[in-house]
Amino acid sequence: MVSTVLIWIGVAVAALYVGWPLLQARRGAETDDSDALPLERQKREALAASKEAEFDRAMGKLSDEDFAQITRRYRDQALAAMAALDKAGAAHGGASKLAFCPQCGTQLAARANFCGSCGHALRPKAA
Repeated sequence: MVSTVLIWIGVAVAALYVGWPLLQARRGAETDDSDALPLERQKREALAASKEAEFDRAMGKLSDEDFAQITRRYRDQALAAMAALDKAGAAHGGASKLAFCPQCGTQLAARANFCGSCGHALRPKAA
């Protein structure tokens, strides 16, 4: 009788040990998406959709003309969201750091002066 109870306790402890990280990962993903700002979510979704269109073109599902039209639309959405985020950051008095190129939407390295993808100057020229 005592050995059966100890076995069930051991099984329960093992199940919690294995299942706990899975429960924490799910909870973290839910709070991350629900707490995200709408503009931040719009930016992420537009960039993800643009990457998906690149994949579809590589797989032969999209023609070059369709790809250009779709990526232009998603890039414009992402850039509009980024501009609105920058404007909101400037309105709060914070110095905004660029995370993505305003010209092409590529993610930037920290303290970059130029976009590594398109070469766009990120800092104003000294007069």
